[in-house]
Parts: sequence; C-alpha cells; structure tokens
Amino acid sequence: MRIRRAATCAASFLALALMAGACSGGGGGEEDGGNQETLADIPATDINPVDRADLEEGGTFNWGINEYPTQYNMSHVQGNLANVQRIAASVMPIPVRYDENGGVHPNEPYASDIVLSDDGLTLTYTLNPDAEWSNGDPITWEDYAAQAETLGGKRENDSEYQIGDKTGYELIESVSEGADEFEVVIEFSSPYAEWARLFEPLYPKRYMEDPEEFNTGYERDFPVTAGAFGDVEFDDTRETVTVNRNEDYWAEPAVLDSIIFHSYGNDALSGVLANGEIDGYYLGYEAAHYEELKDLDGVRITKAIDNAYRHLSLNGGEGRLLEEVEVRNAIVHGIDRAALAEATLSGVEWTTDPTVNRLIKSSQTGFQDNSEGFGEYDPELAAQMLDEAGWTQEAEGEIRSKDGEQLELHWVIPSDLQNTADEAEIAKAQLEEIGVGVRIESVPSTAYFEEYIVPGNYDATTFVYTSTSPFAGDSAENFTGPVGEDDEGNVNWGNNLAFHTTDEINEAYERLSEETDPDAYAEIANEIDRLLWEQSMAVPLFQRPGTYAVRDTVANWGANGLMSIDYAMIGFTAE
Repeated sequence: MRIRRAATCAASFLALALMAGACSGGGGGEEDGGNQETLADIPATDINPVDRADLEEGGTFNWGINEYPTQYNMSHVQGNLANVQRIAASVMPIPVRYDENGGVHPNEPYASDIVLSDDGLTLTYTLNPDAEWSNGDPITWEDYAAQAETLGGKRENDSEYQIGDKTGYELIESVSEGADEFEVVIEFSSPYAEWARLFEPLYPKRYMEDPEEFNTGYERDFPVTAGAFGDVEFDDTRETVTVNRNEDYWAEPAVLDSIIFHSYGNDALSGVLANGEIDGYYLGYEAAHYEELKDLDGVRITKAIDNAYRHLSLNGGEGRLLEEVEVRNAIVHGIDRAALAEATLSGVEWTTDPTVNRLIKSSQTGFQDNSEGFGEYDPELAAQMLDEAGWTQEAEGEIRSKDGEQLELHWVIPSDLQNTADEAEIAKAQLEEIGVGVRIESVPSTAYFEEYIVPGNYDATTFVYTSTSPFAGDSAENFTGPVGEDDEGNVNWGNNLAFHTTDEINEAYERLSEETDPDAYAEIANEIDRLLWEQSMAVPLFQRPGTYAVRDTVANWGANGLMSIDYAMIGFTAE
C-alpha cells in the first residue's frame, strides 16, 4: 500500500495519503440523515474514455498534486507515496496492467506474454525486445534478477539498502535467463498468488546492485527511464515535475507532448483549477472546494469507487504510549468514527455507507465488515478498559495517568488540510470525555510523512492508504514485519507505520500470498482484516470517494478505481 497525500478477488497496492476516504464504521442511514446511496450504486471508473482518433495530438496536461516528493525509488522506504507512484508510472516500466475489474494482463510495451506454471512455482515473462532504457540499454532478464535479489534481501550488504517492502521478493529462489535475454524465468520457493505485484515498477540493474545508487540515485531525479514519457525535469522553485513525450518510445506514442505535475497546498488546488493553471486533481471530500467547483463551467467532478480508504493510525511501537493493545482498543472505542466520517463527507455528494474492509474493496468478491466488537463507539467501555489497563483518572476532567506518565496523545496533522484538522478536533473532544489528552501538532505538509509519520514521531494521525493494484496482499507491507535491522541494529519496520504486528498476522499474510482459489483467498483476507481490528491497526474511517475535478475536455483521466492509468492515452478532446 502506498502512502497518499490528498483531500491495495485481487490484492491492493495501497499508498499512504493524507486526504482520502473510503467507508467509515458506524452512522449513515436514513434515520440519521445519511445519504441513502450505497457503495454498490457507484461505478468502478469515471475517466471520460475517448478513442485516440478523437483526441487532439499534443498539448500539455497540468496535473495538480499536493506535495513535492524527494525520493522516486518506490522500493525505498521514503518512496512509498502515491504521488511518487503517479509520476514514476508515467516514465518507468511496469510489466502488467489491470482492467477495471482488477484483471491482470501483460503490459505489451514491456511484456508480450506472462505465464505462471500450474504448480504456481515458475513465472515466465516474455519481454518486448524493442523495450529499452533511456540510456540505450535493452531491458533484459538481468534487470529483473537484480531487483529480485535486492528486494528479496539476498545481498550480503542488505542492511545498507533502505528498503520499504520485501513482500513477494523474499519468496523468489532464482531468476534466470530463458531462451534468450528477453525471457525471464522466476522460480518461487512456494506458490505466490500475487506475483503481479512484483516489479511495479522495474528499475535498471545499476540502481539495484549498489546501495548508494539505490538510496540516492532517484532522489529528485530520474536518471534512467523507459516509458511513454521521459526526459524528466524538476523545478525546485516552482515545485513542478515535467515528463516529456519519449520520442524514442517503441510502442504507440503518447498523445500529449508533456505532463506537468504541479505541487500546491491542498487549500490552493481548487483555485488554481478554477483559474486555469491546472487541468485536473484529486478533489476528494473537501466540501468548500466541492461547492466551488461543482457548477463551474467547463469542469466536471468524477464519481467512482476509489481503491483507497482513510484511516486512523495509532503508533503502537515499543516504548510508545499506545504499545499495549488494550489501550489502543480503548482509544478506538472512545472515538465515534461515524461522526468523523459524517463531518468529512457531509459536504460532498457521497454515500455515508459505513461498511468497511482494509483488504477488499466494496466492488470486489468477499467484501464484508469485520469490525464487530472492536469498531463500535462505546465511551463507557473505553473508560473501563483504560481503568483495567492501569490508566486511572484521579478526578473527572483530568487526564489519566500511569506510573507518573500522562495519557496524552501526540496527534500530528498536515498544516493545509482542514478536514484532517476537523478530525483531530472531534477526536480530541471525544477522547477528553474518557480522560485521554490530545496534543495536536500541525506540521508543514512537506515534512508530515518524511519527518513525522515514517520515522514514527507521532501517537495518532489520519491519512489514506491507496492502491494501484487489486490484490489484498499488497497491504502486507503496512501490517507485517519487521523487515530487518539498520546498520545500528535498530528494528526496521519498513512501510509498517504502526511499528508493530503479531506472528498471527505475519503468518496469515503468508497464507494469503500462496492461496490461488478466489473464495479461499477472500476468506483469508477477511481473517486478516479481523486480526487488524483486534490490534487496532489502520482503523478505517471510510472508503475514499473517487472524486476528481477535471476539465471537461480532458479524456482518459480521472477516477480509475482498480484500472491502471494509460498515460499514453491521456489527452484533450478535439473540437
């Protein structure tokens, strides 16, 4: 799962995001004023599909995003951001693509065929021999082998690589050359049902074979690319990233001349769309922006299921205030998640349907709510649980304490997201009712993940996990671990931002990755979702709306849901 900032029966490639929301627990129906529409009523995609023949050739698409990332190696612990994925996917090779139902297909510019053996142990890629890196080198089996070796933790200097997630790669026993250098033969130690998650994207072997190149080679740079776009330009003053049409691309060329990713604060994005500076951005559930744009001439707002959910993250790492699961569970019972969802979603035309699942989206087989006994708002039970855990309250209105330490949560929020601030204030008021203090710290959006959330400098926060693939097991990186130790012997939790897990969760994800029967796969995914509720990990608030604000002349861009973005086909309709 990727980390997304803003307003993944297959598994999901989720990203961390600040503004995003899926479906919240509690609240919703007609009797409490909620929208009667359900998630089942909402389409899977909304991208204004248009054939290439009906598009204008050329032009620049100005894409609004809400951060200016530093690290563009997506396998690096700091590269696990949705905005990084958006940019990288336009210029880096990915051997598979997903349709709107999450079906997996070879991505023909890079792979003409992909075959998994009947026993699930051998995966063979037939590569496109015309595909090449921007330095002129062909893309061969050696690039796949180098990435598998590094991300599988097989190198002697593994601790020098700052890897965010090794899921799937650790099951690879060998990568070898097949009939020629354009055939990749991968042998697994056990069946891996989610093989399509591998090499998303692929990086050149040079940047996998050396830890310095791995850690710093793609810092605010794309030294080598291989996509429909390339020749990446960074403007640190304007905070833009420009990707230009790859004139040496071997497949169908991009319609556009270029895409410029513009970094703005969340509070500025609606204004720059309205005045013509950008052509589209993820609107999400910012009520004021929705109201400003919904009737604006020349702008449409998409509506589709989004492959993401907004959640409450609690830091349960060793030595933290919330290390004990009983305390985390009490905190969840002390927060009315339905109230947070209603406050966030009431300003946009989106269902408050409370059904929620971390691993399976509402449009997928096996979707169900697993929150019973852990997700309910019950302040009396919460207070009782805290008493039993030794966090006592001397007098009504005071903050609970234990062994001289107060139960005051450090709740971190990004400075430019009003919805996030509202969530924190609502939760603060509710938690104070049960004797839990909350100290809200607003930090610059540019520092939110890199300096606070990823290093674990927080107790509580809210953001979004978003996915670019339909596999439930893609969320393993957010809930399993640890992934090793750093050079100083400290535990490395990779992309697990809760900084804890259980053997049961690790084992269940291993079983999930090996399961090829769809019904059994969904059953294990729901088992994991229940285990995550028991541990109060990434407590869901709601399934994020697929609401993008985009000029009505833009085609093949918007709410993609489970479907891969075809960057070469983004364009403007011919007049």
